[in-house]
Amino acid sequence: MKIIGDVMLDVWVHGLCTKVSPEASALVLQEKQRNHNVGGAGNLALNLSNLGADTHLYGSVGNDAPGHKIQEILLQNNIKTYLCQDAQTTTTKTRMIGPDGKHLLRLDKEELYHGIEPVQNLLSNIQQDDVVIVSDYNKGVIKSNTVKKILEKCDRVYVDPKQDVLNYYGAYLVKPNMSEYVKWFGQFDPKSADVKRVHNNWKWLIVTDGADGIHVVGDDIYQHIKGSTVELADVSGAGDTVLAIIVHYHEMGYSMIDACELALKGASRVVQHRGVTVVKRSDVEDTVVWTNGVFDILHQGHLELLKFAKGQGDRLIVGINSDESVKRLKGVHRPYNNAYVREQQLRQLTWVDREVVFEEDTPLESIKKYTPDIIVKGGDYTVETTVGNELAEVVIFPTVEGFSTTNILEKVKNAN
Repeated sequence: MKIIGDVMLDVWVHGLCTKVSPEASALVLQEKQRNHNVGGAGNLALNLSNLGADTHLYGSVGNDAPGHKIQEILLQNNIKTYLCQDAQTTTTKTRMIGPDGKHLLRLDKEELYHGIEPVQNLLSNIQQDDVVIVSDYNKGVIKSNTVKKILEKCDRVYVDPKQDVLNYYGAYLVKPNMSEYVKWFGQFDPKSADVKRVHNNWKWLIVTDGADGIHVVGDDIYQHIKGSTVELADVSGAGDTVLAIIVHYHEMGYSMIDACELALKGASRVVQHRGVTVVKRSDVEDTVVWTNGVFDILHQGHLELLKFAKGQGDRLIVGINSDESVKRLKGVHRPYNNAYVREQQLRQLTWVDREVVFEEDTPLESIKKYTPDIIVKGGDYTVETTVGNELAEVVIFPTVEGFSTTNILEKVKNAN
């Protein structure tokens, strides 16, 4: 994916405020820690790269210390950069942060960029089937005709806008926040939003609305996606996170609705951290856990295993040997409960999200199909003897002594 836009450096100065300056009625911040993040189009690139996308970043920085810091961070994160060093100064935002995480002051240093080389470099490298993302922070890299020129080379252009709406005519997707939308078009309502989308020749109009979620507007589609309420630590960079997730997962084949739901989920986790935080796949995708067995007669050992397995991730899939598979493994008199009964029993448990009956002697093909992140097995297994150990992390749950189907059957037999 090719990204073009305004790249900037975010500096976070953390400290203590224990006195007032004798020179003026102002707090004195005693610096304890200083952190650096790449912001703007660079933060978008970092988010996409962290999700697994191959990213190429075009923009401009100054030949100064902040510009060198940006290049260093991007290099460390394997971002392919095409950054010109022709800006008068690198846009830098320095935030002063008190001991409680409160923003005390933000100091901005910037000059409007007038060059055209980043756009020229991008245009010379675009292929027809490329995906291009325009990250416009209105610092000068993106001109009024940039999107038009890109669309002459390829069709798939996503835009995070900050300028006049006419600059983005024909883009595949445009993602303003609600205040930007209102500035363009007035009060939001789905019907008029769709009219504006069609008028501007956009396939998708995605409007982010802070704590009120995301509005998705497309051909005969409107959906307002709302997330759960979370404690906000910092919203810096949240817009970059949202666009990165939408683009990554939509280009992977997810529907726009599903991609936006994942974006809201990922962003809600990122804003719980202070400072600009790069999204991780684990912020977006559920951790899938797999365990399997016969589960012929459910007992306390099974319940403890399933409870433990659920605690290892977000979704638990339980594989169940089919009746024929059980007969081959345990003899013609097993199972006592057929697969349907065993499946229904597991379905009653709150820890189990899905049951899968497999016909083979081992669950290897099912594990390949459902691609779990973690496989949980009981204490009579090791990592090496667990089927699928090369495909996922294996966690061994210690055997619960005194509970087994065999023991239960022996007790019933002896009682008779």
